[in-house]
Amino acid sequence: MKAVLFGALLCVSPACAHAAAQPSPEPSAERRDFSATLADGQGLTIDNPYGDVRLRFGGYAHALEIHAVVQQPAGASPIAMEPAGDATRYRFAPRLPAGALLAEGQRIDLVAFVPLGHAVSVRTERGLIESRGVRGDVDLSSVAGDIAIRGTQGRVRAATGAGSIEASFDGAPPGSRQRLETTTGNIVLAVDDRLDAALELATSGVFATEFSLEVEPLAGQEPNKRARAVIGADKARIELASRRGEIRLLRRSAFTSPAGKPAEQEYGDDDSD
Repeated sequence: MKAVLFGALLCVSPACAHAAAQPSPEPSAERRDFSATLADGQGLTIDNPYGDVRLRFGGYAHALEIHAVVQQPAGASPIAMEPAGDATRYRFAPRLPAGALLAEGQRIDLVAFVPLGHAVSVRTERGLIESRGVRGDVDLSSVAGDIAIRGTQGRVRAATGAGSIEASFDGAPPGSRQRLETTTGNIVLAVDDRLDAALELATSGVFATEFSLEVEPLAGQEPNKRARAVIGADKARIELASRRGEIRLLRRSAFTSPAGKPAEQEYGDDDSD
């Protein structure tokens, strides 16, 4: 009985309460830079389960740059960053040691400057993926993170679960098939009459559009309806698919980037910041 009472007294003492209220120290932040010269036609794969990935246009040579900001709490297992590759793909995949768990506040955020014509594949868990100004094909996948695509010139494939997808397309590459897909997240696509593509939309959620759609009910299915539209000439295919998320098809003239820049300005912007 005494031991129980003594323990209770310890738990309510002012010193104990003060110690319990002490905030955890902020994790230190460190920047690490990586660079490589890609072979002609060599693709890039980035697999970052610990934070965000942002893609930027990296110029006309084959020079790749990756900037990592690492937040490392005291005592946490370090995350290894050891790029590897072969003749077809350059791979950047940060990883904790086998069996180690991600500590509170521990993360890695990446910015990759991708040179002209090199295809990119990116995967995150819950981190944001943003592609801005990239001039090559992109394949973007997240378990539950948001995806934003602007000023990207190439074939686009993007998929996430509960995250949202916001994209702005200029003209679709002739003959290309592009796809934006979520499970429950919303999809917003901004285009104009120069798109030159046939679109197919499918969801059990709401369609919201500034273009004419032909809507077909799909009774007893999920998604429970499908819609079609042709914007410009029928030279490419774009699919927008969600089980339950809202799908919005907007005109680019009314769509702005997160920084407030009109979408139509982003294709002529070579700024890589």
